[in-house]
Amino acid sequence: MASKYGSRPIGTDGSDHWHRESVAWQYKFSSLNKSRLRTDLIVHLSLGLLMIVRILPGLTSFLGVGPVSTLRKWSFPPPRPWEYAWVVCLMAVMVGWRSMARNEIRLLKQYVVGSVIFGILPVVYGFVEQSDDLYAYLNEKRFQGQFFGYPAVLVFYLFLFIAIQVHAFGVYFSYQLLKSWKPREKKTQ
Repeated sequence: MASKYGSRPIGTDGSDHWHRESVAWQYKFSSLNKSRLRTDLIVHLSLGLLMIVRILPGLTSFLGVGPVSTLRKWSFPPPRPWEYAWVVCLMAVMVGWRSMARNEIRLLKQYVVGSVIFGILPVVYGFVEQSDDLYAYLNEKRFQGQFFGYPAVLVFYLFLFIAIQVHAFGVYFSYQLLKSWKPREKKTQ
């Protein structure tokens, strides 16, 4: 086998690898879960952008701005309270993204709390609030609004299922990062 620095010393066939240095488990684990959390946060931001577009007509009327002509063409049902609360969790996403640059435990904990309060709880509330509409659609094929030709209740439930998974994975990856970032405790004798 050719080498840049000459031949390999005689007697080293590669089986002496156990004494060599290797990367500690917490650094490997941290790197893996950071990339997973970044992917989760990007999906979360994409969902947030979709939700902002969805509640934009309601926001413009709430703020007293006349609806833009393009917004009038969208015949979305009026926004529900859980949708406004869910959009607030985008701030938690920014905090979570910022925490990964320097392994800041305090910021990552703030992300987890914000994700639970403004992410998971509004989604659970959305499931409960939409349950009557889903029941009416499944049993009587009756629905109140439409999104691009589909019953709004199905679109809401699809969004809610995706959102709860995104939040659950985000909290799980954050917990794993917190474990790997935690300083080692010295054993007392």
